[in-house]
Amino acid sequence: KVGVKVQDRFGKPLLELGGNNAIIVAEDANLDMVAQSVVFACVGTAGQRCTTTRRLILHTKVYDAVLSRLVKAYQSVLKRLGDPLDENTLYGPLHSADSIRRFTATIEKAVKAGGKIEFGGKVIEQPGFYVEPTIITGLAHDAEVVHTETFAPIVYVLRANSVDEAISWNNEVKQGLSSSIFTQDLATLF
Repeated sequence: KVGVKVQDRFGKPLLELGGNNAIIVAEDANLDMVAQSVVFACVGTAGQRCTTTRRLILHTKVYDAVLSRLVKAYQSVLKRLGDPLDENTLYGPLHSADSIRRFTATIEKAVKAGGKIEFGGKVIEQPGFYVEPTIITGLAHDAEVVHTETFAPIVYVLRANSVDEAISWNNEVKQGLSSSIFTQDLATLF
């Protein structure tokens, strides 16, 4: 019905979609490339993009190495926090006070479910709606909080034993809009 109404006025539809997107990192991935790419995928636009990465599924053999690189990269993000109109800003504010409430409620829910905050998890006390980009580990791939989109810069880091397992976890959410696999072996993709 919406399409017909839009067509009747020669308009163009704009549809908002939710997303719970994942990046899968295979054991042979270029870990430096992973760290660089993941930062923008998870943190760019302060997590307020439907294609923001919400889940990072790491092969167990590279889990610790990727996590340590990611924490280090997130530390540098805070140096580029600020006004989104400034070209040097990588990371701006959330869009409302309600977003801050949802962010803090999600952090509390994740911790209560057994999650560990590896980085971030706090509201930044300055004018505007700023929060720390957040990395959470220790949750099951199918935890309710992991399957729920929060329009904020929160990423859940999950440990998988194989790419096949990671792909099945990637596909178990209802609202996956985008996915990525980091590997140096094209056979992994097929």
